[in-house]
Amino acid sequence: MSQFVHIIMTRFNVPTRGWNETRSGYKPLTEEWLNDRFRLFRTYVLPSYKNQTNQNYVWLCFFDINTSEKFRKIIREIEEEYPVFRSVFVEDFDQMKTRVVEIIPQFFTSETKFVITSELDNDDMLHQDYIKTVQEHFKPVHDLVIDLRRGYQLTMFPRRKAIVTVYNAVVNPFVSLVENVDNFKTMLKERAHNSYRHYPDFSVEDSKEMYIQIIHQYNLMNVTFKHKAVHKVDFSEYGMTSETRFSIDRLNTWRHNITRIPFVMKLIIKKYLKIKILSNYETQ
Repeated sequence: MSQFVHIIMTRFNVPTRGWNETRSGYKPLTEEWLNDRFRLFRTYVLPSYKNQTNQNYVWLCFFDINTSEKFRKIIREIEEEYPVFRSVFVEDFDQMKTRVVEIIPQFFTSETKFVITSELDNDDMLHQDYIKTVQEHFKPVHDLVIDLRRGYQLTMFPRRKAIVTVYNAVVNPFVSLVENVDNFKTMLKERAHNSYRHYPDFSVEDSKEMYIQIIHQYNLMNVTFKHKAVHKVDFSEYGMTSETRFSIDRLNTWRHNITRIPFVMKLIIKKYLKIKILSNYETQ
């Protein structure tokens, strides 16, 4: 038996204070929002979880207690087709934080000493080895941060076209946390992922793109960063089929990379000036 359990937590439509509109000005948690999110979830997100090479985890997905029967029916269908997925209905984010700590111990055995938690969005895809890689980086250390730094951003366009940019960031939204079962509060104990950069113990993976963050009209905060756009991605590694995979928009990819030139030049100049200042300091 394993000395840890791995829990994925996803906040689907739990009411959140301060979230009054999406990045593109849409009102969140409406029927229109839910229709679009469930379509995205079932077409892209869920298949990437089913495609995991390691299925030894529990996926707790949190929903608003006032979710209508129309969407509860869809939730039940997902639970039936993929038992790893388990729905939990709560009133708000504060109750979600309390409930998850109450629920997780039911998955412990007498051998369980640690719990790994990952907080993942309902509109992002995982590489087929995401779960496997997180668990390979496990160490029996309380408050160990497992930091999978490399992935992609996929910006959606009509007719399943997209641009895909590289994404490499410390303690990004795909980070995980190891805690002792006697004193665990889960990833939710910190309000922002950036807070985990101040933790002392890290296990870092940055050799391969382990996720795809989807950028679309209903995002709350995510935007396409000025990182390099790529021309080829093996979408099958993220659970996509010939019917669902995107085609990379070459014209928009080229445009994106052209617009990066001033951004890259600023980085080069900034780095040069920093080296120059350090060099002058050392010669004094």
